[in-house]
Amino acid sequence: MRRLTCSFSSLLVTSLLVFAAACGPSGGGGDDDDDTGNDCSGDEERCVGNLLQVCVDGTFETGEACEGACNLDLGGCVQCDPLAGNTCSDDQTVVACNADGTFGSIVETCTNGTACSGGECSRDCTADGVDLIYVVDDSYRLLSFDPRKIGTGQDPFTLLGNLSCPASSTPVPGWLGGVTPFSMSVDREGFAWVLYASGQIFKVDINNNLACTNSGFVPQQGGWLLFGMGFVTDTAGGNTEQLYIGGGDPEATPGGLFGVVSPQLTPTTLGSLPNTGEYSPELTGTGNAELFGFFPGISTAFVQQLDKANGAAVGNQLAIPGGLGGGVGALVEAWAFAQWGGKFYLFVTTGDGLNSNSTVRTIDRQTGGYELVSQNLPYVIVGAGVSTCAPVDVE
Repeated sequence: MRRLTCSFSSLLVTSLLVFAAACGPSGGGGDDDDDTGNDCSGDEERCVGNLLQVCVDGTFETGEACEGACNLDLGGCVQCDPLAGNTCSDDQTVVACNADGTFGSIVETCTNGTACSGGECSRDCTADGVDLIYVVDDSYRLLSFDPRKIGTGQDPFTLLGNLSCPASSTPVPGWLGGVTPFSMSVDREGFAWVLYASGQIFKVDINNNLACTNSGFVPQQGGWLLFGMGFVTDTAGGNTEQLYIGGGDPEATPGGLFGVVSPQLTPTTLGSLPNTGEYSPELTGTGNAELFGFFPGISTAFVQQLDKANGAAVGNQLAIPGGLGGGVGALVEAWAFAQWGGKFYLFVTTGDGLNSNSTVRTIDRQTGGYELVSQNLPYVIVGAGVSTCAPVDVE
């Protein structure tokens, strides 16, 4: 979601976000991993992962790719490796592995949107490989953001490319700037849903060169002009989700509409957002069926869980001490928001009409601890999203 503010003829923006949790049998044991060469003699054999290799004319060649695991002590290819513990007999069943490398008794049957992977039930996600945070800036750049790189000396941002969606050049009523991205969310299939200031929503394929297609959402339905967005699973650990939206007003005034987008891409208003913040919030969801809003403000800024049924506040606020700051005359120019691994990531640009500061901030969901991670970034981030396949908790 973006906000338009005319100050020294500068255009200011805001944005949104979504989230979630990520998701094969492994095998090995008795394999000769210490032999890194490819020379051999006689009829020697070895296991390399699940590959059974045999010696042919003094060189190891792959004789068989084991469907389950490879273990020389058990004769080569087996259903599972006893040394690895539990395994998967199929996509939904966790079983013990017998000492002879055969499937044993059932340990667990995976349900509720999970699948067997690596000997345990984990969330079944079609967005595997695109479960980072994704952001879009006011220059149409789409980037990934990897929270694991924070503090390592590596840049968490990776430029994926520039958006080239065929948006209308006419903005929604009340928006005085150009037609640029306004808000963004990411679904479980790896598509970024990008709302433009024209009111159109485009689907951008993160896995396919950022190919962009019109979602079919009809702009300006039922008072929904511009808004924040966030996908949320229907049940904890589930694999179905819905796109929740909040706002409707290009000025991002406090409060606003709260609703959900139907599979037919029609917005349904469910209630009103809390009006306790300085601006209406950005949204993000989790694979645990929870929805959160980030309410930005120079003096007061916080994250608040929202009731999916009506948009009402749930529980306590997770506040940024003293707000986003910036001194006299400061403004919040742009903001976006996502959950990842037990923390909320806030992408915020503040300014005074002359100078701007683009930052990344975090709030720990469990402790409420706040941190300014980086600032003076070269991006004015107006939208953020993460699929509900992204991790919810840090283990």
